[in-house]
Amino acid sequence: MVSANYVMISLAKRWRAPILLGSVFLIFVIFPYLSKTPNNCTEVTKESQVQSELTKTQCLIEGSKKLVCLRDEKDVYLPFEKFLKKQFDLTGKLYAKGTPEERFEYYTSYSKVRVPEKLDYSSDGPFGHFAGYNVEMRDRVRCISAEHGVPMSIQWDNVPYFYPIQIAQYALQHYSRNKTDPAPKQVTIEAEFDPNTNLLQVENSADGGLRLSLHPEIDFIVLSFLWKPKGTSAAFSVVVRELRLNKTLILNYKHVDDRRCVWSENTGINDDYNEAVEDKEEQKQDELVFSYSLGSEFDLNDYTKITRDILVDTTKALSLVQMLPPNRKDSTTPGGLKIGDIRLVSLQFSGALTLRRPILQMTKAHGEMFIRTAEWFVKNQDEQGGWSVPVMRSIADNKLVLPAGWHSAMAQGHALSVLTRAYHLTKDIRYVRVAEHAVDMFKINAKDGGITNKIFGDYDWYEEYPTTPGSYVLNGFMYSLIGLYDFSTLKEFGNESRKLFDNGLNSLRIFLPLYDTGSGSIYDLRHVGLKTAPNLARWDYHAVHIYLLKWLETITGDKFLGEVADRWIGYAQGKRAKHN
Repeated sequence: MVSANYVMISLAKRWRAPILLGSVFLIFVIFPYLSKTPNNCTEVTKESQVQSELTKTQCLIEGSKKLVCLRDEKDVYLPFEKFLKKQFDLTGKLYAKGTPEERFEYYTSYSKVRVPEKLDYSSDGPFGHFAGYNVEMRDRVRCISAEHGVPMSIQWDNVPYFYPIQIAQYALQHYSRNKTDPAPKQVTIEAEFDPNTNLLQVENSADGGLRLSLHPEIDFIVLSFLWKPKGTSAAFSVVVRELRLNKTLILNYKHVDDRRCVWSENTGINDDYNEAVEDKEEQKQDELVFSYSLGSEFDLNDYTKITRDILVDTTKALSLVQMLPPNRKDSTTPGGLKIGDIRLVSLQFSGALTLRRPILQMTKAHGEMFIRTAEWFVKNQDEQGGWSVPVMRSIADNKLVLPAGWHSAMAQGHALSVLTRAYHLTKDIRYVRVAEHAVDMFKINAKDGGITNKIFGDYDWYEEYPTTPGSYVLNGFMYSLIGLYDFSTLKEFGNESRKLFDNGLNSLRIFLPLYDTGSGSIYDLRHVGLKTAPNLARWDYHAVHIYLLKWLETITGDKFLGEVADRWIGYAQGKRAKHN
């Protein structure tokens, strides 16, 4: 008789290998699969447990402000939006709310810190990172003047005016894009030009003059042609279809003097357009008409070049009637329309005029826009060598006031950068002569209408806002140094500019530590003269300070400037100087 123990032992021996393999299978394959749900349940349970352990508690901030906070056994949690964000100038956003991917992202600085991408810099190359600028789409730019081809500002006045810093940045932006962007595409608009003269005469007529159909592709947004008006009745119009709003716009360009720069011609339509038209269906069907001023003066004996970015002109026209949707912003066209929002329909000429072949429709015209703006600096330089700001500027709660007609070192520096590049591009000596005269402004004290103040008695500081006492704005000073350096690279002409650059660089090295707070940077030193609280730099200006310091380090090789910039990058990431 075989004992039961023997049978069990025999079975165990016989099934030893299968049992062993089965155990391995269970342990390494089946169990992990089955355990996924319990693990998730455990995680959810833990999360629920954490949530249940968080209880509301009263927080008293600085002995006066009451908040509802959360706490657990080890910590207290203060609300971000209601307290931390404003108290510490922080940035945070909740993403994918209510989904498994929900997350909260937190940053010390709301502004992205950038540094020059290249380790070298040339005065005939792109200007910093200005290829990423879009000056014309800024809210404070009323329009691009149809008469002068430069931005007109409403930054400190409701009536558009010429602000030299803005104009120079517009020029440097287009120069930089001309260097970095792909070559533009263009098409020729057909018209009945005389084959012998390549001219087309348009006369006053009852049928409205000459109408030309335009290329339908949506990225051909720039029009360019040469014309010679024979009187103030000469005008042209562009018909545009706004595709998102499903509206037709007519942009008229006519010879009148109007300080508004661009205005609406629709009866009863003004800045309160959305309120004036109660019937929204009627509003959608209306044809909107706007006008741009070409000025009353023109050359009867020569041809004038017209180059218009119709996307920009349409944006500025629509902004008058508040029809652009809110939050219409992206990285290339902040606050305005973008490629694909409009289609050009037709170009019409009226009055007596002569056209010269060709009429072009293009994707962009950065080179032409740069040269047109450089010419503005040539034609508008004053006797002192500067370009004055025609509106009053008040600083520090009106404690420092600059009457209309003040000059800016930042404008002078930017202008030098524009003129140097215009000379590189054209070899036209006129740009050099204007630049030489612009350098003279750096030798005139602020109290005498110039742009230079003394800081601590012995050191020169080139003032963005030449107030008395000095304000000593940091970013404007560094931009002026870049301009002086640019012109100094023209060895035959820039010796005086180089001396001023070296002089200013010495001041920067000495006084840069005064702009370091240990957790950020200071915009200016107005508190020194006014004995007030410091004017801390916003994070976007802090980022500008960093870029400019790195830019100047690239130019000079001065490691000290780079070390300060690196420390300031740390501040933008939440680092702070040590306590004593």
